[in-house]
Amino acid sequence: MNTNLESIIPLLNKNLKIIQRSDYFNFSIDSLLISEFVNIQKNTKKILDLGTGNAAIPLFLSKKTSARIYGIEIQEISYNLALRNININNLNDQIYIIYDNMKNYLKYFNKGFFDIIISNPPFFKINENVKFLNNLEQLSIARHEVEIDLDELIKISSELVKDRGYFYLVHRADRLSEILNILQKYKFEAKKIKFCYTTKYKNAKIVLIEAIKNGKSGLTILPPLIINKENGEYTDEVLKMFE
Repeated sequence: MNTNLESIIPLLNKNLKIIQRSDYFNFSIDSLLISEFVNIQKNTKKILDLGTGNAAIPLFLSKKTSARIYGIEIQEISYNLALRNININNLNDQIYIIYDNMKNYLKYFNKGFFDIIISNPPFFKINENVKFLNNLEQLSIARHEVEIDLDELIKISSELVKDRGYFYLVHRADRLSEILNILQKYKFEAKKIKFCYTTKYKNAKIVLIEAIKNGKSGLTILPPLIINKENGEYTDEVLKMFE
């Protein structure tokens, strides 16, 4: 571990800390948005974060639930950062991280094991935004569908979530049509969609999706979320998420 590249910072105002590395993908507002979007019920017992990175989403979720939270991470350094982040926040009894390719999920879990599955996956296909393909392989894996594509991710989620269980995804708004088609392919019914806008005068950049496995039809488009004011500051709605 190259500690010269590391920093430890407060995780917003959540009374949590997080260790990050400058040469690895760090948590972004997307992780916060999907964590706030997730609806965790009292009877939720087991949650899975696919592609957990340094465990930002499990850390956020630990403030909302006492359920067991699992994460799978393919990159060894990110996995080790996740373990350390869990340790420094005294969450070893609640959060469990697996170091492996998520395609090997049956080594660890039975089908239908989880109540909720969440993912903040790579946003770009291999042939998209090639300027972001980095000479640091770890950043390319985090941003592009190098190790897993959207179809595989949703298929795995459908296998692992229970019947009538929930799947939450944060992704690019311009891929929504593709996402909805794949969800239906694997027996998910989209139930809630929330579009997120950088500012109110720009097109939606991010979409948050709640889907239910074998759910009934009926989709709610929630009010939009504006992330930034025109002066670049966060809006009050986003600042409230920081608390």
